[in-house]
Formats: sequence, structure tokens, C-alpha cells
Amino acid sequence: MEEDVRLDSFAKINIGLKIVNKREDGFHNIETIFYPIKLHDEIHISISPNESQYNSVYITCNKYYVPSNKDNICFKAIEAFFKNFHIKDCYKIAINIGKKIPVGGGLGGGSSDAAVVLKHLIRFFKIDIKENRKKIMDTALSIGSDVPFFLIMKPCFAEGRGEKLKILPEFNIPYDILIVNPQLHVSTKWAYENLNLEIGKNYPSDLKGVAKFNPDEKEIFSNDFERVVFEKYDSLRQIKERLIEHGAVFASMSGSGATMYAFFKKEDKKSLNKSYRYFKEKNYFVYIS
Repeated sequence: MEEDVRLDSFAKINIGLKIVNKREDGFHNIETIFYPIKLHDEIHISISPNESQYNSVYITCNKYYVPSNKDNICFKAIEAFFKNFHIKDCYKIAINIGKKIPVGGGLGGGSSDAAVVLKHLIRFFKIDIKENRKKIMDTALSIGSDVPFFLIMKPCFAEGRGEKLKILPEFNIPYDILIVNPQLHVSTKWAYENLNLEIGKNYPSDLKGVAKFNPDEKEIFSNDFERVVFEKYDSLRQIKERLIEHGAVFASMSGSGATMYAFFKKEDKKSLNKSYRYFKEKNYFVYIS
């Protein structure tokens, strides 16, 4: 019998997000830099042998709109792990997800939760990581495009659908990061569809050669989704404008939205706190990382 284990699953932001082409299969190839931040969900998990001939998975969450059945990404992580690593015995697995990362906000909360569950299963069942590195990464990818990143949790350049990763050892953000979400959900599917890109045509990106963040090269780190998302959700454009007005060195949208983030100089706590209070008074989700 395993005690209830508490695990933190951290969010990410996209620093630059370029859609470089649309593929024949309808998916898009992207280039982006994934950067981990301190905002995290809390996962409680317990695993114990099951007398029955089946696995039993119980998922609960503090947000009613997060599915607690097989549609939950943590359920998919368990299913993929048991199948790919041929676990024959049956277990009771109970997971409680304490969501703090905004759901569907472009911060990768669901993928991070799944990665943490997968990591815990690897530890619990004593899977040799060196021997099974490829199988582990393939399992992560089968759960979701950015789940492999959340196993690494270091700044990474990502391409393809976000699954081809290169660690960027020198990519460090020496700023305070303010996260702002206006309690809004943007559909990633809708955002991709409304880019209206031609199949087979290549679109420019300079992210591949980036090793460090340079605030003077803002264009390199722009997010292609802002074009369509800001058109529909003007409140997000306004958040970006306010963040810059409040003294941010850089501001952008993460993923396909609806979370905005900004970098403030560490010595400029006054601007950071002013911005924090401004958005907090609007009842937005605000977090300093």
C-alpha cells in the first residue's frame, strides 16, 4: 500500500510562437521556446494493489469542469503507461488534482499534470530510465504533444508539433514574470483554423538560432496567434498594452491564449506590484513567478 504522495506540476509559457507551416494531415508545424514557471497544480496520488482483475482509477478535482473519467489526461497517462510497459498486476489508483493553473489558458496545465503522473508511475514501478528513455518519451508523446517537455522541465526550443525538443542551457529569464488571465478560454482548435494558412507553404521564423533571450529582439519572440486571437478578444490586446504601459520590458500571449505574461525588471518592484494590483482589481487571475 502506498501512502498519498503530493506532487507539484508546474506550468510553462511560450516565449515566441511561430507557425511555420500547415501539414497535409491538418496539423501545424510550430517553432517555440517552452519556459517553465513557478505556478503549479498540486497532485495527490496513491497506488495500491487491487483484488479485482481490473485497474481502478479514481480522479477528483477542485474544478468541476475538469473531467474525472477517461477523458482526463491523467487517466490517459495511466492507460498509456500500463499498456506500453506491460504492467500485468492490477491496482487501485486515486488521483486528486488541485488546479491552480488556469484551464485552457495556454500554460500547459493538463499536460504538466499528466507528465507528473507518468513520472510517478515510472518511479513506483522502478522503470529503468536510461534503458527506456525512448519508450518513456514515446509514451509521453502519445498522451499529448507537449507532455515530453514537462518530463524535461528545462527551457527548450521546440519544433514539429512541439514534441521535438532541444534544451537551451543558456536561456534564462532574469526578470519577474507576471501572469494575467482574464478568466477567458480560447479554443486552440479555433485559433489554428482561423490562421487560414496554406498547406505546404512555409512561414518565417528566427527562433531556431536563439540561445538567449534578448528584449531588444521582440519581433523574434512574437506569437503568431495574437493576430487572430486579439481580433476576436480585444480584452487580451488591452492587457498586453496595459502591461507595456505599466513598465514591462516584454509582454506576450502564451500558447493560443488566453493567458498573457510580462517581464518586469527585478529592481522595478513598483511597476510589477502596480500592474499586479491593477489586474487583481478586475478580478483577473494574476500570479507573480
